[in-house]
Amino acid sequence: MTVTHDTRPPVRERLLDAARRLIEIRGWPRLRVSHVAAEAGVSRQSAYNEFGSKASLGEALVMREFERHLVGLSECLLDQQDDVEAAVAEAVLYTFRQAESDSVLYSILTSARVGWSAEELIEVLRRREDPPLVLAVRTVTDLAARHRPDLDPESVHLAVDMVCRVTISYLVTPQGAPEEAARRIAVMATRVLGAPVR
Repeated sequence: MTVTHDTRPPVRERLLDAARRLIEIRGWPRLRVSHVAAEAGVSRQSAYNEFGSKASLGEALVMREFERHLVGLSECLLDQQDDVEAAVAEAVLYTFRQAESDSVLYSILTSARVGWSAEELIEVLRRREDPPLVLAVRTVTDLAARHRPDLDPESVHLAVDMVCRVTISYLVTPQGAPEEAARRIAVMATRVLGAPVR
């Protein structure tokens, strides 16, 4: 007897991948859970069992995509952890480049309605205990506490919050080359932290 193993991703991941594909094609307002189920190759009931509602599906997708971005962002910071200015510049530039190539991430970071982030979903995210911006600040602040305990925790929190907000501002209203914008934001952060500026 031959034993076959299902090598497909779990149902939840398949549904999220399908939702992302359909959102990029149709936009969020026209999306239906039944469409996502069909695209993922699962039953409509399975989709509802997994998420319960369209809003929950959207929230899960947003948080998955954002958490993936935070993993890459954290790697940038750790690569340059001994040089605060370089670490911030690299992380900001990474965010700029990812947002430029990924409309879903851009929408998450800026709450822009680029065909998929409907107001109903944005409101769901704003009501979360840990909306994306709060999650980003906490993640990076915790990372700094573990790897740079020499930095003042309150200054780190202020600097991280400032960097996140200014980065979003540059995404919404770009000015100059991304590399120069990332450098300017990094200089701001090092001054808040009282770290030496190159």
